[in-house]
Amino acid sequence: MATIVRQYSYTAGNTIDPDENNANENALYNAINGGLDNDNIVAGAAIAESKIAFSAAGHGHTGGADGKAIPKGFLATIVGTLTTGTSLTPLLVMIGSQTVSKVYLNVKTAPTGADLIVDINKNGTSIWNTTQADRPKILAGATSGTQTSFDTTSFVEGDLITIDIDQVGSTVAGADLTITIK
Repeated sequence: MATIVRQYSYTAGNTIDPDENNANENALYNAINGGLDNDNIVAGAAIAESKIAFSAAGHGHTGGADGKAIPKGFLATIVGTLTTGTSLTPLLVMIGSQTVSKVYLNVKTAPTGADLIVDINKNGTSIWNTTQADRPKILAGATSGTQTSFDTTSFVEGDLITIDIDQVGSTVAGADLTITIK
């Protein structure tokens, strides 16, 4: 494990240069998170998974009108053996305008006998409402899957995202699902 030491000495009347401060925070973030892109910090349940996260504009993020960072993705998890159902995770709320570009699915236990199929809803309607065949899936026997084709990609502040599981493995359902929406 690397040790990161950053020492600052400030006295009354010192001026902190925001550009230098942001560069230092970005360097610290990259050192802690193994060089991950600071623009892909996620919100919601994912913040607990991130080793460090910044919440104000000017830290490598595109800031929103209120000066707060707009997350570049969302993460939701379903722990345990998977079952079909609707709205299986807490509600995810968009905090700014976003465009979905990719969905990642990962499980700790692979589904077998049939594919695992997930659906993501915007305000109660599937973002694959026209092309249901494009819903993201994890193929039987695999532990991950992705999707980059969507019928709906635009979200605005206040939109609610819910997660459904439409199909699980028929022999082994699969377990411990993580859904990442970029």
